[in-house]
Amino acid sequence: MTSLWTQSASDLLHAASSHQAAPGGAGTAALTGAFGAALIHMAAVITLRKARKAAEEQADLPERMASVEKLVLRLRQLADQDVAVFGEFVEATRLPRDTQAEQEERAEALSTAGDAARQTPLNIARTALEALHAAEELLPGTHAEVISDVGAGAALLRGSVDAALLTLDINLRRLTDEERRPLQQERERLAGQAHAVSARVLMASQARIQADNA
Repeated sequence: MTSLWTQSASDLLHAASSHQAAPGGAGTAALTGAFGAALIHMAAVITLRKARKAAEEQADLPERMASVEKLVLRLRQLADQDVAVFGEFVEATRLPRDTQAEQEERAEALSTAGDAARQTPLNIARTALEALHAAEELLPGTHAEVISDVGAGAALLRGSVDAALLTLDINLRRLTDEERRPLQQERERLAGQAHAVSARVLMASQARIQADNA
C-alpha cells in the first residue's frame, strides 16, 4: 500500500474529495491531527531556540518535544492504518459465501475487520487527546510569538478527535447493545476530555495574545 504521506498535498486533497472512499473520516482525522501536533512541536522548537531563559526554566522541554514528536509519528501511522483497515473490510465483504464453510470464513473476516475499523478511530482519538494534553502543558512556557500556533494545533486536534469518533459511531452499527456499550463509554470519555482540554488551551492562548497586544 502506498503511504498517504508520499502523495502531494494536491493529490491527497483530490483523493479525499473524489469518489474514492479512502482517505475517509478517520484517516483524514489522523492527517489533521498530525498537523495539529506538528504545530505544537514547532512552537516548542521555536521556544527552545528563541527564548533561552525560558528554556532554561523548562529543563524538561526537550523531553516534552520528543514526546510530541512521537505523537506526530503515531498519527501519521494511524492515517495509513485506517486506509489499510478499510481495504481489509472491503475485501472481507467480497469473500464468497456459497457454502457453509465460506460463510463462516467470511463472517470471521468481517468480524476481524470490523474490530480493526472500530479500534483505529479510537486510537486516533486517544493519540490526538494525548497531543492536546501536551499542548496544555507546553502553553505556559511557549514563546509569545508562537502562542497562536499552539492554539491552532489544539483546534485541529479537537477536530481530529471529533472526526475520528464519528467514524467510530458509524462502525458500531453491527454490534449488539452489550458489545456497543463499553465502546460508547470510551467514546464519551474521549470526547469530553478533548473538548475540555481544547477549550482551556484556546482560552489560554487567546488570553496570552490579548495580554501581549495590550
